[in-house]
Order: sequence, then C-alpha cells, then structure tokens
Amino acid sequence: MTVRVRFAPSPTGNLHIGTMRAALFNWLYAKHHNGLFILRIEDTDRQRSMPEYEKNILDGLAWLNLNLDEGPIGGGPYGPYRQSERIEDGLYEKYAKELVDAGKAYYCFLTTEDIEQDKERAKKAGIAYMHSRERSNLPAEELRQKIESGIPYVIRFKMTEDREIIMKDSIRGKIRFDCNLISDFVLIKSDGTPSYNFAVVIDDSLMKITHVIRGEDHVSNMPRQLALYEAFGFDTPEFAHLPMILGPDKSKLSKRHGATAATEYRDRGFLPEAFMNYLTLLGWSPVGEEEFFTAEQLCEQFDLDRVNNSGAVFDIKKLKWMNGQYIRKIDENDYIARVELYLNDSYKAQFQQLPRDKQVLALKAIRDNLDELSEVNEYITVFLESSTDYKTALGEINFSEQDSNVFRYLIQLIDSRNPNSPEEYSSLLETLVIDLEQGKGKVFKPIRLGVTAKAAGPNISYVLAFFGATIIKERLLDLLK
Repeated sequence: MTVRVRFAPSPTGNLHIGTMRAALFNWLYAKHHNGLFILRIEDTDRQRSMPEYEKNILDGLAWLNLNLDEGPIGGGPYGPYRQSERIEDGLYEKYAKELVDAGKAYYCFLTTEDIEQDKERAKKAGIAYMHSRERSNLPAEELRQKIESGIPYVIRFKMTEDREIIMKDSIRGKIRFDCNLISDFVLIKSDGTPSYNFAVVIDDSLMKITHVIRGEDHVSNMPRQLALYEAFGFDTPEFAHLPMILGPDKSKLSKRHGATAATEYRDRGFLPEAFMNYLTLLGWSPVGEEEFFTAEQLCEQFDLDRVNNSGAVFDIKKLKWMNGQYIRKIDENDYIARVELYLNDSYKAQFQQLPRDKQVLALKAIRDNLDELSEVNEYITVFLESSTDYKTALGEINFSEQDSNVFRYLIQLIDSRNPNSPEEYSSLLETLVIDLEQGKGKVFKPIRLGVTAKAAGPNISYVLAFFGATIIKERLLDLLK
C-alpha cells in the first residue's frame, strides 16, 4: 500500500504555526514511508476564502521545502484539488443524493426559527437538543413541489441512534462516541455548498488518502465522519490527531505568544532548516538526546509512535536560540548570501559602496550576534558610520588612565606586528590581556569604545580588522591627546 497523506487548509487566513506543524508532520510521515504528500484547498467558505491566503499557504510550504506530490498547482490523478472546483463539478451533490436515495439522508425544510424554537424547548425541558426529523419523510410529490418552488432546504444525514462508534487513533488510542448524543447533521447547506464533515469524507475517499494526520480539535468530528464512511461503504483511513500547540504559559497559542503567519518568520530571517527542526520537536520526541537534525534525518526518524498526546509548548526564545545556532553552523558562503538579502534599503546602498572584502568582513563580524538574519540591520551600522557619526556618538565618554595605557600598548603592538586579519588581531588582543595582566573586559571594552564609540557590538577582532591600523591609531591617538 502506498501511503497517501493530505494537508487540507482553508484559505481564510494566513498559514499559522499550528497548521504549518500539521503540514510538516504529514510531509515527514509521507517521506518516512516513501509515500505521497497531497495539498487540498478547502475553500467552501465563499465569503472568507481569498486568493492571497492560498498564496500565503503555498509560500509557507515552499519556504520549508515541503514539496508537493499532488495539488492545485501541479495537479494529479485525483483532482481537482480545490473544493470550490469540485462543487462546480456537482460532486458533493451527487453523493448526497445517493444517500437520500438509500434512505440514509433527507431533505430538511425546517427554518432557522423552527430549529431555534426546538432548541429552546429542549433547554426548558433540561435535555440535550437533538434535531427533529419532523417532515423528513415527505411524500415524493410534495417533496418535488417544495424543491421546484424554491423553498430553501438542507440535506441532513440520519445519525443512527442507540449505538456506540469506536475508533482507534494512532496517537490517542481507542476513543468511544455515544451516537445518542449526536444529532442529525447537515451534508449540503441551503446555498448548495457541502458541510466540512461531508466534503472531507468524500474527498479523502476519492483521493485514496490512507492516513489523516491533523489537529486534536478535529476529534469531535470523528463520529460524523466515521458514520459517513460506513454509510458509503468507503475504506476508512487511519487517523492520528496531533496535540495542541500551547504558549509558554500553557494556554492556547495566540498572537501574543508568537502565533503569527509562518511567512513572517521567514521575513524575520529564520532559516527554514532551523524552523523545520524546531517545529518537528513540538509534539514529537526523537530517539536519544540530540536536538539538531537535517531534513533527511527527520524523515528517517519520524513516525507517529513518537508523537506525544499532550500539548506542546511553543517558546519563541528557544526558537530564536536554535536559529542562532543554525546561523553559526551553515557554510560561510551560504551565510553571506543569505544575510545580505535582509539588509534594509536604507543600509544596502551604503553597504554596497564598501569594497567586497570589507563587506564580507563586516558580515562575518556580526554572525555570532544574530539570532534572526534581519538583525543584520541592528549590528551593521557600526561599519557604516562616518567619522562625524563616530565623534558625535563618542560624546562625553571619559576614559581612565588605565584605558589610556591599553590604547598606548595596542598602538605599539599594531606598529610592531602590522596585523591585517581578524586572527592576527585576536592574537594581538590575547597578548594585551596577558602582558597587562588585566581581564578581557578591562581590555576589550575601552578598545571597543575608543574605536567605535559603542559599548557593545560585533566580534572585536573582526571590528579591528575592518577598520584597519590607520583608523584605529588615528582614533586612539586623538583620545590620548
């Protein structure tokens, strides 16, 4: 059997952390089992579904390199892959009428007011509301007349009572549902669109989906969907419901916790490989203690038996830390190419006026400071400031006699060694620390302040190599006057 999984988002908003994690787990499962990863766009909500949201979903998947085997762009043997197009083909109406003809569903002409009155009566009686099947078995002629006269109706499924539906969830184990508590539900709405539970069963079956991996908020949909699989005689896929993603305070993840669009993390300069690594660890436990994995390693290890059934905490601080580790691990040329893309327009023109070797030196200098590539704009300024900017920033900074001694000895060492590279400046600084018998802080801090007029910043050895002996000596001698 070829494993076929699907990611089926609604284009009513941008791709967020929770839905991105569901997409990722489906993709990893498919790749682990040499299966197929399918994208289906569930755009039955005509009012809220927007092309820009579908684009955002596709952009997010492309950013994480979650390559599609079938979907609305590349197509496939079981299309169309947008539910709106399947509605136009009359697909859902055809299957709903099949259930009506079999006596398993019916046309319901009850109005919203009728239903609200029934709910109010149930509430007063202290019982659970169950949809009334009043007027569900109309004579054929009366039914035809109502339909032809344009009276609004829905098609409802007859939920079998006095039984229990049992399902085996690959993550949660056995789950039981009492059908006495589940009312008849809508298959086709009055506007002709299918309900979620109906469309998803039809589509998963016709697309030959073997495994449905989705969020735990869908567990409550299971009795309706399983009843439909049974009514049609469809093969039932295996189900796995993923744990919720929580904020650090263990509440449901929200925007205040960082639940923004996945592409916003791309725009901030999170590396896709770091983001994939971190997102996989939200609810899945690898073998051993290692927490850094390539996409290939994740595909090799990933399976549902190591997915937790308790909520996973999304911690933006941990994500930033992991991203910083990846920034420092990737190939140097790869790093340079990536980080340059995040330079603001206000800095880019000025930066590009520097000689190429100076550009590279500046970008290498800030590498250890970055947790997000967009932070390049925070740290690059020290290399772009003019002598006037430097003197203004220097302001009223006072240097002690001890600082002056550091400056004098640094100038002596520069004259005697003529350093050029960051490595040579690093060696020179080590000599300063040893010979002056002072801690690094008492040596590095005044040098940084004296050369850049900043108390903190990029790697000091790279900073000195960038400015070079002439500017360093010029600025420090000025301070010694």
